Amino acid sequence: MLDSSNDTVAILYDIENAPIEMLQYTIDIAQRYQPCRMIVVSDWEAHPDQKRWDRLMESPDFTFRQISRTFLGKNSLDSALYDSAQILYQEGVRKYFIITTDSDFVRIAESLNVEDPSYIIGIGTKQASEDLRNAYNEFFVYPPPTEKEQKAARKKREKKTEENVAKKKATEEKTAKNNAKVNAETAGKAREQKKRTASAAKKKDATEHTAEAPAPKASAPKETKKTAAKAKGSACCKGSNAEE
Repeated sequence: MLDSSNDTVAILYDIENAPIEMLQYTIDIAQRYQPCRMIVVSDWEAHPDQKRWDRLMESPDFTFRQISRTFLGKNSLDSALYDSAQILYQEGVRKYFIITTDSDFVRIAESLNVEDPSYIIGIGTKQASEDLRNAYNEFFVYPPPTEKEQKAARKKREKKTEENVAKKKATEEKTAKNNAKVNAETAGKAREQKKRTASAAKKKDATEHTAEAPAPKASAPKETKKTAAKAKGSACCKGSNAEE
């Protein structure tokens, strides 16, 4: 915001493309920041011979500085205003109004922020390009919007804000839902992994227990009746042979 102070405020006026009504509108805005020294720069020698111009230039609250064109023809005013802006900048002026409908003035605005930044307020029509608007700290549309237009613009901004809020909420809900889904899947995978790990551990313990258990002792074969009889018969045969 351009604060009221005793600093100098310069108004760069594109007299070839902006009517006197636009200059008067700018002066009305600039006077809000009084007290301050106002320098209005343009090619005053080229202004039409009209009484309202004379009345304006007789105002004691402003200093009207005549530019010096280095050549004639197309863009000669732009170039002269650019040179005047550089002189003002070197003089220490850091607060400006630029009145134009010409996008070529972007170069002037950019030059006023090369070292120490300036505070620049632009005055232009609603057809002004985005580049021109973005070159300023503030931008005022001329002619100023009517009350009906302001109301419509306010409703449009409110609707846009509501849409942005709803869009943001929907995005947040979608993100939360996706995060919950991912978290659930991650938790499920963790449980499955835990089960597999526990099952593998049980199998390992069972295998180790089986390997460590002592082998059972072999039991003596039981003597069956048939085996005993066979053994007895064999003994008898051996005894008979011995007697002979």
